[in-house]
Amino acid sequence: MQAFLKYEAVVAIDRNAALTAVADALAAAGGWIVDHTLFSDAMATVRFELPGDRVAAFERSLAAAGLAVEPASVESATAELKGMITLIFSRGTGDLRRDVPAFS
Repeated sequence: MQAFLKYEAVVAIDRNAALTAVADALAAAGGWIVDHTLFSDAMATVRFELPGDRVAAFERSLAAAGLAVEPASVESATAELKGMITLIFSRGTGDLRRDVPAFS
């Protein structure tokens, strides 16, 4: 059975900055985003894939950006690993409104 990386972080920084930090950490570690889901301005999930031998580099990049996560307990692997990080925005209200242009 292939390992699945799962991270959670409660962040106080701007949500766009936090999402950019995750994308940058993945890119620096040789990974990529597979999918994402935004839950208003309260939470976001990012699904990703990452080379198995770059997990520690990804975690270090997250820590350098101020996103504290528990280190994954996965053995060193050379195969690509799938994972997900959940960002919970402590300043989120859950009521993010976006203007939707009228269409006909």
